[in-house]
Amino acid sequence: MNSICHVVGARPFHSKDKATNFWPLAILAFGESWHNSHHADPTGARHGVLRGQLDPSAALIRVLERFGWVHDVRWPDAARLGAKRNDTPAAPLR
Repeated sequence: MNSICHVVGARPFHSKDKATNFWPLAILAFGESWHNSHHADPTGARHGVLRGQLDPSAALIRVLERFGWVHDVRWPDAARLGAKRNDTPAAPLR
């Protein structure tokens, strides 16, 4: 999966490499196929940051956080990601 997400897909954010977001793998990879988003904001707990991007792993982290089982989760910051957007955004940040 990691290899596919460096070859095929969209690059809505600037990153230092050629990582892509490959939507067909989003559910199968539990949200990890939003690879370009991850490389643009590597410490963010949610990789599917654009509207309509399913990210089951982020949903699980949110539940664990609400139960108090995980702490200090770093959620994506819209301003930080907005500064890394390519020229023509395809979808708004959620």
